[in-house]
Amino acid sequence: MGPTHHSRLSVDRAMMRAMDRKRMELYTALGYRAPTASRLGRSPVSQPRPEQEAGAEAQELSPLEPEELDALRARFLSEPEEVLRLARESLGAPISELDFARVLQDAEQALREPEAALQALRHPPFQAKASVQLPPDFRFPLMTDEIPIDPSRTKFEPVADLRGWLLFTGKAWLRGATVPKAPFRRHDSERHPSRFRYPLRASVPGKPVEVALFSDFGTGEYPARYLARQLLMRGERLEYAVHLGGVYYAGRQGEFDAHVAEPLESLLPVTTLLTLNASAEMRSGGSPYFRYLDERRGAARTRQVQEGSYFCVASERFQLIGLDTASFEPGRHRDAELLGWLDTVLAEGRQRGAVNILLSHGAPYRYGVKGASPLLEDLKVLVVDESRVALWCWGSTPYGALFDRGPGLPFVGASLGHGGLPIPRVEPGGTAPAPLRFLETNPRFPEWTGVRPELGNNGYGSLLLHEDGAVDLRFLDWMGNLRCKARLAREEGQGPLVIQHLEPAAA
Repeated sequence: MGPTHHSRLSVDRAMMRAMDRKRMELYTALGYRAPTASRLGRSPVSQPRPEQEAGAEAQELSPLEPEELDALRARFLSEPEEVLRLARESLGAPISELDFARVLQDAEQALREPEAALQALRHPPFQAKASVQLPPDFRFPLMTDEIPIDPSRTKFEPVADLRGWLLFTGKAWLRGATVPKAPFRRHDSERHPSRFRYPLRASVPGKPVEVALFSDFGTGEYPARYLARQLLMRGERLEYAVHLGGVYYAGRQGEFDAHVAEPLESLLPVTTLLTLNASAEMRSGGSPYFRYLDERRGAARTRQVQEGSYFCVASERFQLIGLDTASFEPGRHRDAELLGWLDTVLAEGRQRGAVNILLSHGAPYRYGVKGASPLLEDLKVLVVDESRVALWCWGSTPYGALFDRGPGLPFVGASLGHGGLPIPRVEPGGTAPAPLRFLETNPRFPEWTGVRPELGNNGYGSLLLHEDGAVDLRFLDWMGNLRCKARLAREEGQGPLVIQHLEPAAA
């Protein structure tokens, strides 16, 4: 084997390394968040390949490499309906076969010629950006140059960012490509003497307990960052904040770092933050999720107590009960031990007359869909037959909504799955499984701007827990506008929680 052959091998290896670097640059430009250099134990200068990052400290779902993209194309050609089903579940939106085929081809071209794809990203058509510019007089009180607003961004949109979803979640649509799950943490382990139960401050006259509820926040996009800004501005008045799950694209460590830990870091000294997991977090096996729980409790942060993916935070008057509806099956809760734990805490709450408030990523039902979800069937005995839950707040459904009690649904329901993902604008007049009292139908930007009218309004919820057992529930949007407020209380202090007063904001 002569020197010429060795020199050719060296050139080939150099070209492959250069291609890998360009491909990594493309992944990053498209939204891939790699673990930080400190997590990888490497110098910040190094540029590890995605499969190396996936094996660093804990496994996570790596982006699609060209060979895996070829395998996905082959599976799509042989099982189009199955691949489309998996894609639609990941995106939570309908994707056509034609769109999927088009984006497969586009992704293949981008990975073959990453430099050309990077140039296209750096220089988008001027006409496209100009058509979605905000008017110069668009302002709102919380607006700041620190969080720029670019309406032309389409990251995480189901069709416009389908290439990103394909590259960064598509590996989960291949057979045998699942990431090993992190060891599940159970309340009865000797390592957790708390049994995942934590104290809730007792409300006193004039000082209710405030709890913020938000979901599908982990995008790093400007609506989520303005939501975080509102939470931070509440300061010590906001004693508890609960993220109901959803870190995108796939619950990776870098996504937790950039989309959750960084924007919420200033909250930790003054507010108890609790986080549930969702299907997105489980695409990376849940390891980054559990690591974030542990990191929150570090650095002498006495307010950060959460140890597992479910919890009960209780006072004499109230219980906030967080469910894990992702670790075992997406949108389900039928593990026998978890059901037994839930049975116990609900029974204890009922015995002392507390208001049981259920929190989950999975939804018991959906606006526009008849009938209950499999999750509600899992919990039917506890929630429906025995009526042990007064209020159920959930993420995953991409809109803000308030539902009243109805036949076979003896609890007030709140949908809060509109925290950070781009969501389609919801139209009124759809099927409501329970009596609908509020539905967020506004667009993301005021109608007078004419900007992106197809996008729905992002936002979150806030609970005020009063000393008499009453609950004030408020819906706010990403700009800080109050969209609806409701007073929930028991009649004469007894019986179920009912909506006593409702005040929707003007559209």
